[in-house]
Amino acid sequence: MGNDTEALPGGGNLKSLDRSRTFVALLCLIFGWIFNIIVLAWVHDRVPRNDGPLPDLFFSLFPEVPNSIRITEFIMLFMVINAVGIIYFHQHRWIVARRVFFCVAASYIFRAICICLLQVPVPSINTYCAPQQVSSFSVVSERVISTFWSAGIEALRPRVLCGDLIVSGHTICLFTALHTFKYYAPQKLRVLNTLYNIMAIIAIISILFARKHYSIDVFLGYVVSTTIFRIYHSLMYSYHQNEMDKNLLSQNIISIFIPYFEKDALPPYLFVNMFHIPSLIKDRGPTKLCGYKKEFNNLNI
Repeated sequence: MGNDTEALPGGGNLKSLDRSRTFVALLCLIFGWIFNIIVLAWVHDRVPRNDGPLPDLFFSLFPEVPNSIRITEFIMLFMVINAVGIIYFHQHRWIVARRVFFCVAASYIFRAICICLLQVPVPSINTYCAPQQVSSFSVVSERVISTFWSAGIEALRPRVLCGDLIVSGHTICLFTALHTFKYYAPQKLRVLNTLYNIMAIIAIISILFARKHYSIDVFLGYVVSTTIFRIYHSLMYSYHQNEMDKNLLSQNIISIFIPYFEKDALPPYLFVNMFHIPSLIKDRGPTKLCGYKKEFNNLNI
């Protein structure tokens, strides 16, 4: 992959930007997603079928509304598309993309490990699960191929495999997209924060009404996605300040990847959240869409 030159907010160039690092982060994301599908295809045959749903406080208080999952998926798709737009139009899109891709990848890898470790009964007696078989290589491969393209969205393909419950994938997508907007959107768009927070709450409540996840799954989805996003950005800031050894989070496994992904990134005091239309013509500067003059290190999630 070619290198690019990262522009400073006031004009001029700082350092050569290695775009291949962003593609490595994208490969990590793809690996995390495929890992989840493989694990789901394998654990499907290990999900208890003779036991009813586990006790859940939300389920005991509210009735089941099966079609409410459509609300969740609509909001989730909206939030994800919004986050992709934030990344694409950001003037430092290659840096933002690698950070978000890695955070999503780490969240999904953690989710896959949790699914491997514990299988629980489905949350609703109305949930259809395909017949269980012996988990041979051919069976698992066929399931992976048949479910990969739907990206876990039931509106695209009805759910037939069961077992991916412990950490909600919908919640990971929702809150990673939400944090991406909060962290990287220009100041002029921050007025939408409250609206997006409300939408995220509606989405996770709809998941519970649909009985697609237990309450603990949704809670863990929020905790995992938020924690990983904040750990990465905390370590990123410490790295650029040459203070990694002073950050207790540097003992986290994520710290291993920070030097690679942040080596050619702008330091926080030069990182400005500003939108530009990517130029398709060489030597023609990008068109400014929406400026934001506040320094990155003053942002809050």
